[in-house]
Amino acid sequence: MPDVTLTIDGVQVTVPAGTNIVDAARQAGIAIPVFCYHPRLKPVGMCRMCLVQVGTPKVDPATRQPVVDANGQPVIAMMPKLQTACTTPVSPGMVVKTTTEEVKFAQRGILEFLLTSHPLDCPVCDKGGECPLQNLTMGWGPAVSRFDYNDKVHFEKPVKLGDLIYLDRERCILCGRCVRFQDEIADDPVLGFDNRGRNWMIISKSDPPFNSKFSGNTTDICPVGALTSSDFRFKARVWELQSKPVVCTLCPVGCNLSLDMRHDRLMRVMPRENVAVNDIWICDKGRYGHRFIESPDRLTTPLVRRNGTLVPVSWDEALEFVADQLTIIRARHGGQALAGLAGPQLSNEDLYLFQKLLRELGSENIDTGIGGPTALPPDEIGGWLAPGPATDLSQLGAGTMVLVVGADPEEEAPLYMLRLRGIAQRGGKLVVAGLRPTKLERSASRVVRYAPEGELAFAQGLLKAALAQGAHSPLLERLPGWDKVRSMLDRVSLGDLAAACNLTGDELTQLAKDFLSAGQSLIVYGWEARSAGSALTEMLAALMLLSGRAGTANNGIIALLPGGNSRGAIEMGVRPDAGPGYTPRKQRGLDATGIWNAAQEGKVRAIWLAGVDPAAKLPAARAALEAAEFVVVQDLFLTASAEFADVVLPAASVAEREGTYTNAERRVQRSRQACAPVGEARPDWQIVAAVAQALAMVPIGGGRNGPIPVTTESWSYIVAADVAAEIAAQVPGYTGVTHAALAATGTGGTWGRQFDDAFYYDGTSYTNTEGVGLVLPALVGKGQLHLTFTGAVTRFADDRPLLLLEQVLAYDGDRHLRGSKLQSLIPPGYAAISSVDAAKLNIHSGDRVRLISAAGELVIPARVLADLPAGIVLLPAGLADVMAADIETGPRTRVSLAKVVME
Repeated sequence: MPDVTLTIDGVQVTVPAGTNIVDAARQAGIAIPVFCYHPRLKPVGMCRMCLVQVGTPKVDPATRQPVVDANGQPVIAMMPKLQTACTTPVSPGMVVKTTTEEVKFAQRGILEFLLTSHPLDCPVCDKGGECPLQNLTMGWGPAVSRFDYNDKVHFEKPVKLGDLIYLDRERCILCGRCVRFQDEIADDPVLGFDNRGRNWMIISKSDPPFNSKFSGNTTDICPVGALTSSDFRFKARVWELQSKPVVCTLCPVGCNLSLDMRHDRLMRVMPRENVAVNDIWICDKGRYGHRFIESPDRLTTPLVRRNGTLVPVSWDEALEFVADQLTIIRARHGGQALAGLAGPQLSNEDLYLFQKLLRELGSENIDTGIGGPTALPPDEIGGWLAPGPATDLSQLGAGTMVLVVGADPEEEAPLYMLRLRGIAQRGGKLVVAGLRPTKLERSASRVVRYAPEGELAFAQGLLKAALAQGAHSPLLERLPGWDKVRSMLDRVSLGDLAAACNLTGDELTQLAKDFLSAGQSLIVYGWEARSAGSALTEMLAALMLLSGRAGTANNGIIALLPGGNSRGAIEMGVRPDAGPGYTPRKQRGLDATGIWNAAQEGKVRAIWLAGVDPAAKLPAARAALEAAEFVVVQDLFLTASAEFADVVLPAASVAEREGTYTNAERRVQRSRQACAPVGEARPDWQIVAAVAQALAMVPIGGGRNGPIPVTTESWSYIVAADVAAEIAAQVPGYTGVTHAALAATGTGGTWGRQFDDAFYYDGTSYTNTEGVGLVLPALVGKGQLHLTFTGAVTRFADDRPLLLLEQVLAYDGDRHLRGSKLQSLIPPGYAAISSVDAAKLNIHSGDRVRLISAAGELVIPARVLADLPAGIVLLPAGLADVMAADIETGPRTRVSLAKVVME
């Protein structure tokens, strides 16, 4: 569409067609005050604060030509009434006046009416200091009010809309921002209006109240402090706070946050704008789930086990003990007697040094355990075929197709649900395929419900249909295993594959056509897809390669892995079969499951855990740790695994150290230190480097692997930036990704803190002065990606007719949620079954049921879900009282189910 030129207060400005007057004025440096308008929401013109005078060129009704004056200038016909600038689009030649007496009179009147019932809460209101109502009253409002204070309407104060959000109805100006955010952005229509007139009010329409994982955003966009957070209410004044930029590590999105600190104490968490990552929103887990950094349960000093008890010691003593024991075990049994697991919340710097040290000691037994209890094969698809540099999901819409397979983004990576929903709202095709319903389906252009265990046939059917369309990829033909995959596909009909996944051949053909013909194509998959095995993700990778756009901007595969830095963990080499950047290793090490087995067999003698707690859920891990000769636990808390530890080392949290993190799109972002570490806690990379320095000083040498190759010179890191520089030099794809480069990638922010923003849009997010991160080039064409073909799944006997699936929940037993307001939202353990299966077995919600597999059995309360397909049992394994490992035989477990009859 052509640009439009108009005049605002005598200033000529050119803006894209369709721009409203408020945004056009902003581009001209002219402030039009608003309350209800928000640049991320549809304009509604509810508050009338943006009233302006508008005129358009007069047109001769006879000639249909513009009327000009004696000087040849267009005659402007001013509209008889003031217009709302937020709902009025610009037009060629339009003239807008924002400072006339008529406009000022209207603005003063609107503010005077808004203040008639607004309480004088400014001295105690959390919004004070960043409040649009305060600012607009000072700039545009009346000096005095003609209304009597006693005439103010009073409501109950406050009203709990839920455990997280409080409503002060007296403050509410009924702008509808909160309602519209929940309806338009979050797809949680849980707020609404009630009554009319001066008793008009916001209410919660859901049960439980305000049932949304994005509720905290409404407190940001509320322009008057009517909605406040129970986590921050009456805690501090905003001018006392110092904002520190960090990256959220609680899921793979990598949202940009600001930790608002006062004297090294966390007061609240706010979003930082990064349009390419989280826009100006964050989920409630990211907002309220960081109280763990100040938990009284944090480890504050190193501990060493003496006479069966962990006792505090100095760092020097602990490090010397670790170095001595690792050296002795290596000398006696070789480097492969050592093993280490590092968690996906650790930074790239932590993970890189962790694997570097273990490999220098001669061990390849390195894993993250991100595959869950079953330790699935490492997931390299998302790195090999990830979207390339310049990827920005916020720019995608018409012409884009997104295929979501086996994922529940709201639970696995909440902000991705908003991102994918936004693509659909902008005209993109969103196809959601899965075994069970998810909330994202409400935004989908097409929902595909394949049969249980039919997802592999679904992917193979899409691949066969794409090949039938003539799709071709020279790179795909060079991949090991492709010839066999192609041969197997040639021997099976599209109809048979369609029948296996409960679709038709025509449906698969149309989906393949849409994917191949789209301007941009994305595949997103999550835990459900990963639990089906690597063959499924390999077929999706082959489909992506057939598109011919793999690895380019806005085209590729995004894997929703657990934790905030699983992608970084894989690329830093925290895996048993490859070093940093997927570099193949001469000797393959053991994955997590292999480590547990080898420890019980006496082959692995020392286990180092950094940021993981396998003993909390896995009987095999507990047995392995008990059998190991030496165990090091490096963590924030005294975990279940620490019960078996010989040494416990206190680690610093994400708020207490610097580092970089790689999100699901392979965007690397820098996180800054917000406060001092608690007690004597240290960043994980510093702990690893200190162990290496201690190892270099141990006089014992030789043994099965020869002298220890660790030297003080090769481990002389001073700051995290030093480690990042080595990563940039050693890890493929990370060239140039230094701390300095990440800080120089642009401010990225356009909406600032409310009291700094002359345009008074909102206080939603802080300006991002830390840069928006760097997207790594995809590794497509580099290294090797092996393809395999798995045939149809053999059906199990009727004595175990149900398919058990782990269910990922955002609010689960994650230890990082301790001390947060979210704990009340964590449900007790349950097994979810369909209403069809429940009716057959006479089971109701709350009844106790017995799940029986080849591995064992589990008794647990049932939850009956009307929309769950028959034949599936969902088990939220992350909940504290769910011991899924007792019955799991692998990623997919067949079970029988029976009602427990109470005697």
